[in-house]
Amino acid sequence: MNRELKKEQTRARIKEAALSLFSEQGYEPATVEAIAKQAGVAKGTFFNYFASKDELICDLQGLFATNEAAKLKDTPGPLVPRLQLLIFEIVKRFELNKPLTRALFQGMLGNGSSLVKHNELLGALSETLLPLVRQAQENGEIRKDMPAEMLAQQAFQTYFGTLFVWAMEAGDEPLATRMTMTFELFFKGIAPQ
Repeated sequence: MNRELKKEQTRARIKEAALSLFSEQGYEPATVEAIAKQAGVAKGTFFNYFASKDELICDLQGLFATNEAAKLKDTPGPLVPRLQLLIFEIVKRFELNKPLTRALFQGMLGNGSSLVKHNELLGALSETLLPLVRQAQENGEIRKDMPAEMLAQQAFQTYFGTLFVWAMEAGDEPLATRMTMTFELFFKGIAPQ
């Protein structure tokens, strides 16, 4: 078997095992040891692919968002409601608590290689999202007086800004509530004038 193919298969098994355990147990209780065992690899092998469990969940979020956004491209009907639904699916599927979210930001911003990987994921998501934004502009769902690249960048800033502020605040408002309110305002702001 091709070495690169084997590496990709191992990486995929680790991701699948993590998703399964996160769904069953939640993020915190699912240990690296349990993920490695379910994936059929040694704990050390896990660390050959991911520096930490936090890096793994960032990778999973980016991959999920990119795959789901790609599915929207060939689906008929208005795009804006489906883009809103995608944002809420990301929040729902990867339930984050405030300490975990702060740890994710720390890991991403405190480590050069994690930041590079995160930016690569954002680049892939942006490549998938841009045709959708352009299509929504052509359909008259989103304003045309701003470049699609700028609108996509604003969507990322809105998502991560909301996530960051929510994680730093005291209180117990659910992230889904905050994202719903924030993106409702965002989509009103980019609606045709």
